[in-house]
Amino acid sequence: MGPRQSWLGGWSMELRAVLLDLGLTLTDADARSVLSERIDEYAANMGVSREGAQQEFTDEHLVAFAQSLALSISDEAPGADLVEFERTISMPVTAVGLTTAAVAEALKVSHVNLDDKALVAGLSLLSTLGMITAEASTFLVLVPRPLLLRIARFLDTVAGSITGGANLPDGLEQLSRGDFADILRRDADGIRAIANADADDIPRLWRIPNPR
Repeated sequence: MGPRQSWLGGWSMELRAVLLDLGLTLTDADARSVLSERIDEYAANMGVSREGAQQEFTDEHLVAFAQSLALSISDEAPGADLVEFERTISMPVTAVGLTTAAVAEALKVSHVNLDDKALVAGLSLLSTLGMITAEASTFLVLVPRPLLLRIARFLDTVAGSITGGANLPDGLEQLSRGDFADILRRDADGIRAIANADADDIPRLWRIPNPR
């Protein structure tokens, strides 16, 4: 086992223990994924190497990260039936289409890496969004906020796995790895922005699909 996996393995156990104290559970694979993404983000922001970021990671960082993660997950209404959940976010059909495409692209990554858990999670999100959209009668689709937050986290997780070396879908070159991950993160940020927008704000598309 390499240094990177040893670091992730040790801190994964610590993160899961802290989250359990907060009343939340996380699989080892998911814990490793969010930790890897956190370290990459810290390294980029601080202008240090990944190894340097790992050396600077402390128990205090872990607790703060766990608390932040727990808060974001609680906003996703774990265990709730999102089809029946209150729909408070107005989402343009164009944004729904872009979101659907983003989840589908992320699912390709789960499929090629034989990640059944991520496949089931992603397909469930896609199905829920589809059922809700089918009930819309205008160009604005009312969706539950937790659904958008779950989708955003799913996209972030897949982007992190791509950065971490996951297999790429057929037809995607290795040179496109960074761009692919960046697009998924941009989609996640855009979806999260719509979820957190004020009720009076006009939802905007965060990027132009298939720009020419």
